[in-house]
Amino acid sequence: MVRIGLALTILGLAFVLPSGSQAQDDPLRFTARLHGGFSATQVHGDQISGFNKFGLSAGASLDIRRTPRQGVQWGIFYTQKGSRRVPDTKNGDFNSWRYRFTYIDLPLTKVWNPDPTWWWGIGLQPSLLVSGEEDFYGNGYSELTYLELNPIDWGGVLQAGYAWDERKAIEVRLTQSLLPISERPDQPVQRWDNFMMNMALQWLITWKLG
Repeated sequence: MVRIGLALTILGLAFVLPSGSQAQDDPLRFTARLHGGFSATQVHGDQISGFNKFGLSAGASLDIRRTPRQGVQWGIFYTQKGSRRVPDTKNGDFNSWRYRFTYIDLPLTKVWNPDPTWWWGIGLQPSLLVSGEEDFYGNGYSELTYLELNPIDWGGVLQAGYAWDERKAIEVRLTQSLLPISERPDQPVQRWDNFMMNMALQWLITWKLG
């Protein structure tokens, strides 16, 4: 799995890095950005649908480009992911549980600006696992027990943003695991299978620093 992830990263680098056909005489321009907001997430394979788990998402990124129309962005984000089962109390179902997986995301994207006020991008995102927690009984989070998460979540990312002035913008990112984040447990329960994958929507306010 590590080899597959490294291969995906190399392909991503080949895609996002500036090509030789660009005007190499133009100077590179660097712009730093700060981001803050929240994430709405789910986990494929837990038999629960909907982006029911909410968490924090914040970080910084560097925009590198030669022309205003396209560039490369590299970022580092602290993001809380996971899933949550919502009880159906109207039908007598009070069963609820939560998983919280905290990652450091390292997205590398190629971005295009069809217009100076908005942009979109696509790229790869390896995510480093910081912690995995569970809450089955509403007593607060504790360390995962039977489940072992992979140390790296190899994923992809789509992003779009709109700038309402020269310094501030709103941005949305959709990230999806490209490889499973965990193997099947020795004694699997109904909620999990071999295809556990993170999926997250990040809603961010972006501040342009330079």
